[in-house]
Amino acid sequence: MNPPANRRSRLAVSALALGALAIILPMLGGLGTRAGVWSWPIGLLLTPLGLLVAVIGLLLGAVALLRLRKTGQAPGVAVAGTGISAMSFLYLGYLVALSFILPRIHNISTDIEDPPEFTMAASLRGEGDNPLFYDSEVIGPVQREAFPGLGPLELDLPPRRVYELARGALLDMGLELVREAPEQGEIEAVATTFWFGFKDDVVVRLRATDPGTRMDVRSVSRVGIGDFNANADRISEIIERVEQSR
Repeated sequence: MNPPANRRSRLAVSALALGALAIILPMLGGLGTRAGVWSWPIGLLLTPLGLLVAVIGLLLGAVALLRLRKTGQAPGVAVAGTGISAMSFLYLGYLVALSFILPRIHNISTDIEDPPEFTMAASLRGEGDNPLFYDSEVIGPVQREAFPGLGPLELDLPPRRVYELARGALLDMGLELVREAPEQGEIEAVATTFWFGFKDDVVVRLRATDPGTRMDVRSVSRVGIGDFNANADRISEIIERVEQSR
């Protein structure tokens, strides 16, 4: 005996609702974290929770489709629910998989042996934030393997000119400058991520060389273990912007 029509309808509507909820949960995780409604671990937890919701929605949608097919009823809502749940599952599954695949480091420097030091960042960090110390023996090998092409930028320009280019690059990227020391060839800035509002500290160090200037950059997340390559990508963008604007 076929199940009642209203039960089939409830399954289809539930699949649609769960598929939408699976998308909304990670969005709420970021917004709530940025607004201070909950801590960042709770905000991040809403992504795997969304993945679980998507799986349930996908299963309910599949069941609804099978039952509607047997009765010959229009499967519109069930198709929509299954489709949204499937897309949510694929996207959130991809994000969760990346968190395990990508290197679990959040402290990146173009100079592994002698990383640029922070002066202002320590006073901006709170209790429980990640330490600023760069352990070359521990982090270095992981960084070399993960980002073999990441290194300093050598330019045949004087340090003062490179300083201006680096400062402009940081501002163009929307970073907040917190320390400017042109005589020392150092700039410190803070990057704020769009969705969660995570704070990452950045320092640019310039040293005069025979042909011109060597620029090193370091970027460190204040919280979290991994960074989804955010710090390495930021450093690469800074270097690219300076190189292109020379």
